[in-house]
Amino acid sequence: MAELVAKVYSQALFEVGVEKNSLDLYREELEIITAACRDYPDFYEILKSPKIKIDEKKRVVYDVFGKNQSVEINNFIKTILDKRRIKDLFKIAKEFEDLIYKHKGIVKATAYTIKPLTVEEQLALKEKLQHLTNKKIELINRIDVNLLGGVMIKLGDKVIDGTLRGKLNRLQNSLKEIIVQDRGEKKQ
Repeated sequence: MAELVAKVYSQALFEVGVEKNSLDLYREELEIITAACRDYPDFYEILKSPKIKIDEKKRVVYDVFGKNQSVEINNFIKTILDKRRIKDLFKIAKEFEDLIYKHKGIVKATAYTIKPLTVEEQLALKEKLQHLTNKKIELINRIDVNLLGGVMIKLGDKVIDGTLRGKLNRLQNSLKEIIVQDRGEKKQ
């Protein structure tokens, strides 16, 4: 149900954004609000609380964000509050971002490495992925200290595992297959 709600609300905001040529602005403004809710859980709890009147929540949101947000995003947040869907804010924002990326032909890729990639390494990786997918790539580098080395890339719903651990696991599985096949051949 929450996924359907997120799709409906994000699609409505997307259509307004396309019409007003403001998709990037709306995405940035929505990110500011979601970041505040993520970074200040007490603030988010106030917005979700059934004990606080909706008009009071709207006033709080306007006091915090209103002067720095577009009319459309202010109205969008008010609508979410009116419909008691603020609990779906993160899913709505994610769906909205996905719609923008699809609209612009951009694929989001996350490169997990043990240490930060240099600017040159990021550019080279981005170019490789763009060549591989024939799409624009937005590359994010995340640090994962649990990797032994190499890089693991999440590209949409695909995972490219170029980590040392991944290579060792594939080697181990290959060796197991060889051993099983050898045993099978000896029995015959």
